[in-house]
Amino acid sequence: MDVDGYTMWITGGSLVLVAPQVSERERRHALDSLGQAQLLADGVMSSRFDQHRRWYRAYRNAFGRRGWRVTHSCQSVESAGGRTLLSPTQPLLLWLGSQHAESGEALELGIDSLLLNQPGLAQLSGSALQPRGDFTQLVLELGVLHRDGQLSLCSIALETRATLGADWLKAPLPGATLRGDLYFQSLLAEPAPDLRDNERDGVVRMPASHTLH
Repeated sequence: MDVDGYTMWITGGSLVLVAPQVSERERRHALDSLGQAQLLADGVMSSRFDQHRRWYRAYRNAFGRRGWRVTHSCQSVESAGGRTLLSPTQPLLLWLGSQHAESGEALELGIDSLLLNQPGLAQLSGSALQPRGDFTQLVLELGVLHRDGQLSLCSIALETRATLGADWLKAPLPGATLRGDLYFQSLLAEPAPDLRDNERDGVVRMPASHTLH
């Protein structure tokens, strides 16, 4: 997907929009950091789907180990019962749009494009969705890598008994289909100053990363 030079990438359970001014080195480091932070958190907690609050704490802390400075971090937890979502991406798009309005349209167009890209959608679904009995657990993160190198991320975690089809990213989730807690997290991070000036060795490029054009 390419909208005004923006590109969209998949790394694990994260869908990230990259601004056109971002260099290849900055993009590679950010996406690799996301992938490695997810793997490190999985190593601590086994799965993002179990004890999600503790998993997210490990995920957030992993950014510091990858050379990032977290400038904002917030997590809210509320009962999901009776809370209807227009889509899993709705609250994420609202928060990201409030941070940088210019990227909102590109994010929505990127999601529309992904719904038509079966390999990309299957890749994201494999990390973001986990069936468990009559319910499906969903952990999804959207993000924007901005021209100044700042990374804006927000994510949602929930359980639903709704049938999730190929349009699950934009499908409504009635409150009656949700159970347990609804988690919403937001994070802002910026690379350490030395990473803006020097190439860092040893960065592992995640083979799961996927770009939409």
